[in-house]
Amino acid sequence: MPDAGCRGATHSIALTDGTATRTRNATPGDLAPVQELHRRCSLGSRALRYHAGKSGISPAEWRQLSNPERGTTLVTTPADRADHIIAMTNVMRTDQQGVGELAILVEDAWQCRGLGTALAEHATTVARREGHHTLTAAVAASNKPMLHVLERLDATPAEATGPVLDLRIPL
Repeated sequence: MPDAGCRGATHSIALTDGTATRTRNATPGDLAPVQELHRRCSLGSRALRYHAGKSGISPAEWRQLSNPERGTTLVTTPADRADHIIAMTNVMRTDQQGVGELAILVEDAWQCRGLGTALAEHATTVARREGHHTLTAAVAASNKPMLHVLERLDATPAEATGPVLDLRIPL
């Protein structure tokens, strides 16, 4: 497996239908294709990811997400289209030592093909490499697919605040 901590490394993922994808560390230059990803995602998908109907990421937000000192943001593309981002995975540092925060956005057309599960599993490897012992994820109680993915990673509820569950994933 490639070293996800290296800027140029890629991680290959084969989807359940055999389609090949590549995941790599995001760079500041990925803002435009990440904004395009957000435009291709339905309002529902964006609402489940952000707990609001966020239409995209501002340049300031992207600077934070793509700053390695804040954590790791990964982007995923089809293996044959390196310029077409279909998913974004965030493993960000928190104010708690050894605890990272996980979030994933997968383009609607690429959902239900095993990509979210593979990205969550890969994110745990990235988090361990970065010295985390736990990942947290704030997930809408209505986001059954993501709850299922995190259940496979032995996530347990830490607390519920209204319609959002705060889950902890031991690494």
